[in-house]
Amino acid sequence: MVEKDISNLDKKRKYKYGIAPNIIILIGIVTFGAQTFGYLEAELLNTYITHVLELQYIYVGIMVACSAIMGLIFLFVWGIISDNTRSKYGRRRPYILLGGLVCGISLIVFGYSPNYLMVFLIDVIIIGIASNAYYAAQRVLIPDLIDIDYRGRINSRVNVFGLFGFLLPIILTFVANEIYTIPDPSDPTGEGLLLTQLGHQFLLIIGGIVTLTCAIIGFIFLKNTKKSISDLPEKKKFMEEIRITFNLAELKNHREFFKLVIAQTIVYSGASVIIPYVFNFVLDLGLKTLDLAVVFGIAAPIMLVSIFLLGKSTDRIGRKKTMILMVTLTSPGFILVPLSTELGSSINIILLSIGFAAALIGMLALMIPMDVWAFDLLPEGRKGQFLGILNVRNTLSQVIGALSAGTLATILDLSGLVTRPIAWIFILVPFFFIGSIPLLRRIEETLKEEV
Repeated sequence: MVEKDISNLDKKRKYKYGIAPNIIILIGIVTFGAQTFGYLEAELLNTYITHVLELQYIYVGIMVACSAIMGLIFLFVWGIISDNTRSKYGRRRPYILLGGLVCGISLIVFGYSPNYLMVFLIDVIIIGIASNAYYAAQRVLIPDLIDIDYRGRINSRVNVFGLFGFLLPIILTFVANEIYTIPDPSDPTGEGLLLTQLGHQFLLIIGGIVTLTCAIIGFIFLKNTKKSISDLPEKKKFMEEIRITFNLAELKNHREFFKLVIAQTIVYSGASVIIPYVFNFVLDLGLKTLDLAVVFGIAAPIMLVSIFLLGKSTDRIGRKKTMILMVTLTSPGFILVPLSTELGSSINIILLSIGFAAALIGMLALMIPMDVWAFDLLPEGRKGQFLGILNVRNTLSQVIGALSAGTLATILDLSGLVTRPIAWIFILVPFFFIGSIPLLRRIEETLKEEV
């Protein structure tokens, strides 16, 4: 047994971050699939409601809120189940495969939905259950496999895969913008566009195939997630895990974790203001494909550089300082987005690009210090179920953010006060971001000072 431990230690020393590069790539591929699916589920399923079914934004808010509630329940459930799985395929891989297969097929079927009831059933019930099996396994791969001192940098590299998982549907959107859009008859400016049902099907079929493929690759090759049974905590029954987790004494032992959940829920609420409506916003602008390419061509490199800088900063100056610095710096950028749509008769591309870069950092890059800080506080052997508790920040924030944005956009749309109501939801984000700072400052830093 001692010889085995020494052998494992020697293997770790061979690699810069204590783990083989191919494992980092495989975690990245699984993350790529999660991000591609997450973008399409958060955007195209919502534009389907407004563009194909021709319903108001508030219907989007209702579906997103209900989907978030399902996530709140089932990520916790799958987290406990995966923690206590002792299969020959490991704890996490079976749920990557199960969730990925169901989610991929669901995306493909969704594009043929004839009414809101079927849309609601697929997104809230089927995807609400299956996607959280995938997420419960995918999101704990880094804390399962990476030492605390390297999590920021590894998370930044994995998030590069996530960025490309976000950019793939964006690039496909350029294609759909050219082929599958028609003028929006309800837009008084005559510039807005609608994505047809065929366009939704085109994007959802490709997204479904990508999700399926990444899940299968992760299941087959990501074998290092399997630990020997002797290395794992004793297996517990589901209800026993719940009793232990929600015991008052146990909750007090993880006070810093719960403080972080509250603070990050506020930050995520800001991000959730715009995530469900990004595609609605882009199509509402009615930009030509070349203009869209300019906006993303400016925003994407800024985002890529930010990912690497945030990864290093998170491991060097700490999780807390990085978080507070970034929510402060990105907040003004969100205000530029609605202003860029109101200045003159044409869109101010530069202002829009800067504002959209801030939005991308707030939606994606900012998750690096947030996730790493949370990973540090997940208790050993119970990461899955505590990830389910952490999911409160993802789910409750969607309810708050999506309903706030949907309500504001609907009110502005009906009032006729502004030209592009959906653009003005961006002004809500800084209120959430800046409002989180007092709580963030009260949470303990987890990075060792000597590092």
